[in-house]
Amino acid sequence: MLDTPAHLRFLFEWLTAAERAPPWLTLETPLGEAVRCFQDDPSLRLLPVLDSARRPLGALFEKDVRRLLLNPYGHALLRNPAYGRRLESMVRPCPTADYAQPLRALVDAYAAAEGQEGMILTRGGQLFAAISNRRIIQLAAEDRVREAAAQTERARRIERASERIEAEVGAMAGHLRDLASTLRSSAGATAERATANSASATALAAAVAQSSDNLAAIARDSDALAATLEAIARDTVTARASAAEAVALVEDSRLGTAELDAFAQTVGAVTSTIGEIAGQVNLLALNAAIEAARAGDAGRGFTVVANEIKALSGQVRNAAHSIGTKVADVRAVVDRVAINHGRVEQAITGIAGLSASVEHAVRAQHHGTHSIARNVNDSVAATHGVQDDIERVRASAQAASGSAHTIADLSTALLTGAEALSAGIDRFLVEVRAA
Repeated sequence: MLDTPAHLRFLFEWLTAAERAPPWLTLETPLGEAVRCFQDDPSLRLLPVLDSARRPLGALFEKDVRRLLLNPYGHALLRNPAYGRRLESMVRPCPTADYAQPLRALVDAYAAAEGQEGMILTRGGQLFAAISNRRIIQLAAEDRVREAAAQTERARRIERASERIEAEVGAMAGHLRDLASTLRSSAGATAERATANSASATALAAAVAQSSDNLAAIARDSDALAATLEAIARDTVTARASAAEAVALVEDSRLGTAELDAFAQTVGAVTSTIGEIAGQVNLLALNAAIEAARAGDAGRGFTVVANEIKALSGQVRNAAHSIGTKVADVRAVVDRVAINHGRVEQAITGIAGLSASVEHAVRAQHHGTHSIARNVNDSVAATHGVQDDIERVRASAQAASGSAHTIADLSTALLTGAEALSAGIDRFLVEVRAA
């Protein structure tokens, strides 16, 4: 029953048990039996006439039976077997409608069929109920009452809904006004922030452009430094080769110095031998002088020769001593030169080692400098990308500023609309109450 429409629930409650299970006839029913049905129930106004499938064929009305009974020959006709056994001549059309229609449709169908005694309700084409004219008028009246009550209840609901919507719209209008005010202030703040962000983005773009220029200059300087390091590396290789050649020359000079030292030693030995010979010659001259003195005048010339030889021997000895001194000086110089050559060789060897270290460091620095140059070039490219992003951010900030101004205008329009809505609702409620 919960799923049954309201008008059907009302109809089920409104119909009486007699109306829900009315007596009915067939064309084969004797007319006398129909008369007894009307005599047994004085309130009965019609008897449905059905076929074998319980589908209405029409109805037998109480006024027709009463007219027959009031006829002076009526009772004689009823006793006439030929007439009393036939209902067909007295069956007339009767307004018929399906019970599931709305009550107003049932009443309208009855009025359209110009019914006067009652109507038959069917369900699935079969007899469901039979209602008299008086009950149909009552049904129409009760339907009007129900409709009036429904309209009254609807009016009450409308009034309660109006009061509720008045409160809700008032609250909503206030909320919309507050929201519009908040939105307008927020839009103003957003516009200011967007303008500030746009200015900051512009300044940042300029700073990034300056950084990009600086990085580009660093990249150029790094490339120049790399070229310089390459030149230093080449010069270091050349210096190392020159140092190796100098070491070879020093080694050759050292060998020459060793030969000169050996030659000086040989000259010293010869000078020493000359000195010894001079000593022997001096000794011979002394012996000759002694022998010449013993010889007297005969040995006088030999004495002169001996003196000359003695003098020559002294000169030879002095020359040998002088040569020995010079040879010693030469040997000292040769030793000093040999020592200096050793030092020069050590210095050149150290320079060669330093050149190798410098070459290694320059090679490492060369790779590092090229890496720096590549990284700086990459940074320049990235900086250009950042600059483009900042330009887009600045454009977005400007767009956001424009949108914020648009939102501010919309919030103003929203505030105006909320006030107009509130005024319109007030006018509507006034008109509803006046109606």
